[in-house]
Amino acid sequence: MEKELALSTVVTKLELSNKNVQEQSYEAQFELLSQFINQLIQTDFNRLLVILYRVDISEEKLKLNLAENKDQQYSSRIIAQMLIDRELEKIISRAKYKNKE
Repeated sequence: MEKELALSTVVTKLELSNKNVQEQSYEAQFELLSQFINQLIQTDFNRLLVILYRVDISEEKLKLNLAENKDQQYSSRIIAQMLIDRELEKIISRAKYKNKE
């Protein structure tokens, strides 16, 4: 459930869908995000770097994950998964600290 929420949050923040994000399947949302990242890799790499910085993706972790696979299509999927994982960390952290109040 949290994984789906994390993906929906990323898709919404990046304004990738004009439909209600909750109505789309996880796979459809993931594919949308992956295609968007692939497009940025090809056409606007600086914008991708800004997004990764804003979301707080570690450069070292990114390099390590991308070094494992050189295929560009797969790279976009790795980055998409990293965005989802980072958003999931934020959701869990917020819930943890909200419960302490």
